[in-house]
Order: sequence, then C-alpha cells, then structure tokens
Amino acid sequence: MLNLSRFQKNTLLTFSLLAFVAYAPLYYSIRNAIQKETLPVTYESAETVSFFSLGDFEITGTESDPKTLQLLSDLIDFEFQKVTGGVYLGKEKSLSDAKKQRVNFVFTGVFEWKEKGIEFFPKLKDIEQKSTYTGQSVFLPYEERGKLVSAIYKSLTHLLDETIRLHRLLKRSPEWKIPSEEDFLSESEFVRLSGYDPKLSLDEKNSLLKTLDFPSEYLQFIKISISLEKRTEESFKEIWRNVGGNSNFSTYTKFYVAKTIAEFYFAKKEFSKTIEYATAAKKERELLKSVFHTDYADTISLLGKTLVLDGKKEEAVYYLTSARKLYDTLGLLQDPSSIENSYFYGLLLSDLSQAELASYELSSIRGLIPKGLNSLYFDFNLAKLYFDLGRYDTALSLLQDQRKIIIRDGFANHDITLYSYNLYAATLYELGKWSIAKSVWESLVSAKSIYGIEEKPYHRYALFNLAILSKLRNNPEQSDVYYKQYVRLTPYGQIVDLPSTDRFEIGKPIYPYTWETLSPNSFTDLEEKTIRSYTGRYLFNGQDEEIRARTYENRLEDTNLFLDDLLNGKAFLSKPMSALRKTLFGDLKRFEKGNQIVFFDIGPALNHPEYPGVTSLAVAKHFSGMEVVLWELPGEVELFLKKVKQELKDRLYAFPNIRILSADGVGEFQTVYSNPNNWILRNRPIPNLKGKTIIIRAANSIDIYEPYTKILPHFQNIGKELKTNPVLYFFNRSILLKPAGSEKFILIGNQSIRGFHHNFQSLDRNGEPPYSILPFTVSEEVNL
Repeated sequence: MLNLSRFQKNTLLTFSLLAFVAYAPLYYSIRNAIQKETLPVTYESAETVSFFSLGDFEITGTESDPKTLQLLSDLIDFEFQKVTGGVYLGKEKSLSDAKKQRVNFVFTGVFEWKEKGIEFFPKLKDIEQKSTYTGQSVFLPYEERGKLVSAIYKSLTHLLDETIRLHRLLKRSPEWKIPSEEDFLSESEFVRLSGYDPKLSLDEKNSLLKTLDFPSEYLQFIKISISLEKRTEESFKEIWRNVGGNSNFSTYTKFYVAKTIAEFYFAKKEFSKTIEYATAAKKERELLKSVFHTDYADTISLLGKTLVLDGKKEEAVYYLTSARKLYDTLGLLQDPSSIENSYFYGLLLSDLSQAELASYELSSIRGLIPKGLNSLYFDFNLAKLYFDLGRYDTALSLLQDQRKIIIRDGFANHDITLYSYNLYAATLYELGKWSIAKSVWESLVSAKSIYGIEEKPYHRYALFNLAILSKLRNNPEQSDVYYKQYVRLTPYGQIVDLPSTDRFEIGKPIYPYTWETLSPNSFTDLEEKTIRSYTGRYLFNGQDEEIRARTYENRLEDTNLFLDDLLNGKAFLSKPMSALRKTLFGDLKRFEKGNQIVFFDIGPALNHPEYPGVTSLAVAKHFSGMEVVLWELPGEVELFLKKVKQELKDRLYAFPNIRILSADGVGEFQTVYSNPNNWILRNRPIPNLKGKTIIIRAANSIDIYEPYTKILPHFQNIGKELKTNPVLYFFNRSILLKPAGSEKFILIGNQSIRGFHHNFQSLDRNGEPPYSILPFTVSEEVNL
C-alpha cells in the first residue's frame, strides 16, 4: 500500500477483519477505500493541476479604505500572473462562465482596520468540496503597509498548500513566486500608488503617473499598460524597443506587451505584424514556463487564426489543432476563446476537404456563438457543410431557424442573409422543390431594381444557378441568357464553366473578422447605399422659393395605389403583400377607409401658389378615415399663411382629417409632436398615436435636402419613439418597414420613377410597375 505507514496498514487490516466478521457490506466499503487510497497518483496529469482565481476581499468593522483594497487586489492579481505549476485564471468577477466553472479554488479574505494597523484573515473556497477554509491572520502596522502584498500573498498561498496537504486532495501545489523584500513599498509609496484609478481618463492617468517615480515592478507595468492605451504604431514600436530585450522587466510583462500589440494588429488586419508579435508573446510564455495555461492557448490560437486569414491555411493547422487540444486538456472547450478557435478550426477543415470532421467540430459549438450577425454567419457556414455532405434536410432545418432570427432582428437585406437565401434555394432544389428554388433565385436577380446588388457575389451565384436550372429543365435559350449575364458581371478569373449536373454555386466558408459589424438600428450596406443615393442632393436654402414648393397633381399616386391594395380586403395580393398587410394591420376591419392610421407627409409643398399640399390632399381624400398630418418647415408654413390664396387654404381646411405640424422634418420626434404650439389648426385635436399604424412619406423633401448624417439619426429616432407602432415609411422611391416592437427600419421595396424628377414634371413610370416588393424581407417563409 503506497503512502501508508506500517501502523496505518495494520490498523486498516484489523478493522477489515472485524468488519468482515460483523458486517460484510462494511468490509467491502473499507476494502474499496483502501484500494482507492493505494492507487498510484500521477501528479503530472491535468487533473492534478490547481485552477484558482482571486475573489473579492471583505471588510469587517466600521472603518476601511477602498483605495487600499483596490491596490492590494491589483497587486495580488499581478503577482499571481507569474505563478507556474498551476493555472491562475484571473479575478473571479472578470471570468467567463466556463472559467468560473473550471476554478478549483477561490482566494478571498477579510480585512479589519484596527487602531494601530491592518489585520487580514485569509480564506479559501474549495469549489469541488463546497467548503471554505480560514487560515492564520496576519497583522501589519500602518507604517509597514507596503509589506501587505507579500504578507497577504504568503498567507493565501500557505492556506492553499496546507488545505491540499491536510485534506489529502489530489492536487499539486503551484510553484509560487513570492514577492521579495526588494519589492516592498514604503508607506508613502504605497499611499501614493493607491491614488491610481483605472477609471481615470488617459490624460489624468498620465498626469498622476508622472509624479510616481520609485522602483516598483508593478508601477512600471502600469506605466507600460497606459502607454499601450495610446494604440498607435509609433507608441507600440517604442514600447517594444524598451521592453522586448530589457532584462529589468519580468517575462510576464514582456508577454503581456507582445500579446497586446499582436491583438491590435490583428484587429487592423495587418497579419504579418500580428504574426511577429504573437510569436514573440509565445516565446515569452514559454520562457515563463507557463505553457499549460489559457494565455498560451489564446496566443497560439491567435497565430492560427492570423495564418488562416493571411491565406496560409496549411501552416495554420498546427496552431489551431494545438490550441484546441490545449483548451480541451484545460477543460475550457466552452470558453469564448476556445469556441472561436473551434470555429476557425472547423472552417479550416472544411477548406481542406475534411467536411465530416468540420461538421462535427462546428456542430459541437452551435448554440455557443454570440447572437446577432455572428450566429447568422455561423448558421450559413454549418448549413453549407451539411449541404456539401448531402444532408439536405438538416441544412434546410438550420436555414429555417436562421430565417426566423433574420426577420426578427431586421437583417433581411444583409449580405449573409442573401448568401443564405441562395443556399436555401439550392437546398430546396435538392429536396425536389425546384419551382420554389427558381422563384427564390429569381427574386435575388430582380432585387437589382431595388438596390445595387449586381456587384455582390450572391447575385452572380443566383444567375449562374438559374442558368443550370434552366439547362436541367430543357430550356437552353433561357439558360444562355442567364449565363451571359453571369459572365458579364463576374471577374474574369472567377468565371466558372456551366456544368451539366446540378453543381450549384453557393460560395465558400466565410471566416469571422471578414465582415463589417453593424451599429444598433443602423442600415445594412445595401440599405445605406440606397438611402445615401437620395440624400444631400440639393441645398434647400440655395433653391428658389418656387422650386422648394414645387409639386403637381397625381405626382405621388403610386403611394395611394400601394395603400389601396393593402387596405382593400377584396384586392388580390401576392404573398409578400399579404404578409406585409398582416404585419401592418393585422385585423383589416379596424382599418377600413384608413381608420386607426396616421399619415405624416414631410415637406408636402404647403407653400405652392396653386396646389398647396396637393399630394397630401389626395391621401386625405382617398382615405377619409385616415388622419393626415402635413409636416412642414416653420418658414414654409409662414409663407403658406401669408401668401397662399384664402380659397386654396379653405380647400385644404375642408378636409376634417387634415392636420398641419410646423416643425423641422428631422427634428426630435417626441419634442416636435408633443408641443401644442407646433400645431396650426388649434381647433383640431392632435392625433393620438397609441395603438395605431403610422405611415410616413418624405418625397422630394428631407430625402433630397438633408445629408445622410441627419437622415440616419432621424430613422433611429422615429424607430425609438414609435417602437410600439408598426411604421411604413415612403422615403423617396424606397419603401421601408418597421414592425411593431422593433426600432429598426428594413428596406422592403420601392415605387416607380413617377413623380420623382426634381427639375421637371412627369407622370411617366418608364415601364416600371407602380411598386415592387422584395419577398424575402417581409416574411420568414421563402415560398412567396
């Protein structure tokens, strides 16, 4: 029996014989315990490594000093970073859920401020045993508080060592790096250093640190960290020149600097510099003899990800594989850093024709990817893998789940949505639904009339796939037409010959960090370019009064046609229009003749000498139950009141559902709307917006006179203030939708060119339909 004295062995044998005679189950229980105790312990295994973190310190008594507590916590944290033979994961409150679950021990303690000094009671939480242990307290007079770090460090580490020894835990004690007496701070140095607050501004930090000049490794570390916050290439070069080959700095400090600089260049997509500094960080970590650690795994993972994005995929295999194995051995496969490593690793396997392994790797992290665009790209990549493997039902199910998120979060016009839509069609074809697949690809092709999609790869893929589909359906003429369009739009080196089989083009895996992030409630790239194309064309104050007020009858009749189709219960609607009707109106009976609808017409040419507000009048006349608000600039309202003939005003006032709001069209909505002084017709109540559908139109007003820098905040403000209302917005030719409960506007279609010629009058649609709707923007269903 290993690790047992002769006396212990004889005692156990005696108890065993007595137990066997008296009670057999007790005998077997003791025998199993003996066998367990005598098993050889492999102290080099991962299971024996201690994972620990630093919790919050507590205070007892009425007096305390928060600055002292903060400094001591930061100093202990800094010293623990140098530990080897164990894994220090960091401060408990900053850890990911995966790391919190991996921790074996949490260091805490209690401080008491006494009359002559500070007393510290070390505590240790054993997570596995669900126990808390308290060690022997340490006391230091106030004049020796600079030695507190060393004293606390020793008391905490001794408590862990003794806990492992006395409770016979199958854990190794870490190799502690106890601060030497040379690192002690004097009382004045300690007090001055406690004045540092990480929450200060960069200028305030620099100003304070200039006054601190005494030998302290931690002080030097702080100064270097502050220098790194400048985040400029010049500052990074200077820092690394001073730190990289300087033996006065600890190995951990060098590692921290190199890794921070590597991450900066990775974010900037400067991959050669990322590799240079990440390699330096890797070497420093190895010199620290702390390879079995998340920091080392993160570093080699960073190298692997960088090599992938730099096109050196074969070289990346070693680093991503090693990082994955290390995360696995550390028990941290569900940590965010490990999940991202697995994401890259899975995509890399896919690129290297290891589809089965790739699908296994990616499916293992599904549900762990951050929500939003990241999860949408992940779903596309995984669905593409399933498609490549011929698992079409699984791919379709995944894409259907993705569609729900796309519609819910307003990403209907994002690139990843349209890549997925193309893949959706190919999947449907493979499942025998070729007619639906055809309509999906056709909708991607026809979207070019709504926004500038022709330069996008998925538009070319749709043309290519329609060419294949037409060929397979024995329509070579149509196939030739689609293929010629595909060739015209495709860069020469990327043109693919038309195959004779159903080998559709769906693109390659899309790696993280290769797409642009979106600000909350902003437009997608396609939407922004479309909205920007209208804005800032003209200077309002640079136009003659007659041009500013230019309008003519029936100019915006397409709006009325569109609304009439939506509100007419007997109208035959396409599936996209039916879906839009449901989103805007729900029970259509409530909205008969425009009831429960408020229509805002921004810039309705109220100052026109012959047809003041004529397009607004057309809406008010056509929908008698609709409250129509003419939202006009105060200056234009004043000219209307002074210059427009009374009979023309009376014609306007004759419609009881007309209101006039005198305010800036891009003003803050709630402020503008709630001010009774802005409403001209005082004898008419301000429309109550609660529970109503809102329709807004800006046609040749703010859409062409205001810059995009004002238009985007305008949409965001409207979305926020009218969050509970469904909103339909006619912005120039574009039609946008904001569902109830959302703050984000989505581009869903457009109107014809009729009436949108700024410098001449024309009612010609140039062969266009009155309006067009993008079917994939209004419903999660695809068979529209």
